[in-house]
Amino acid sequence: MSELDAIRLQIQRCWSVPAGARDAENLIVKIRILLKPDGTLLGDPEIVDRVRMARPGEENFRAAAESAYRAVKLCAPLKNLPPEKYDLWRDIELTFNPRDLLHG
Repeated sequence: MSELDAIRLQIQRCWSVPAGARDAENLIVKIRILLKPDGTLLGDPEIVDRVRMARPGEENFRAAAESAYRAVKLCAPLKNLPPEKYDLWRDIELTFNPRDLLHG
């Protein structure tokens, strides 16, 4: 399992798909996180598609993005990350797809 897979698995356990997002198409959310060597967050997670967050009619996307954001904050600090590979996992972009969580 790669470091990115380990991070994704830890955060996925903290993520609950919002009601309404379950059957919606195209609710893939990308979150960028910066981590310190001890696995704590270096600043707040960043929702990559900020334009879509502000667009009218994107309530389901906004709910999915906010729930993904909360999951990252809730799961920090991340554990069992190899310090010798810090350069690989210090700045990452995670993809949250409600379909993966529901069917995965």
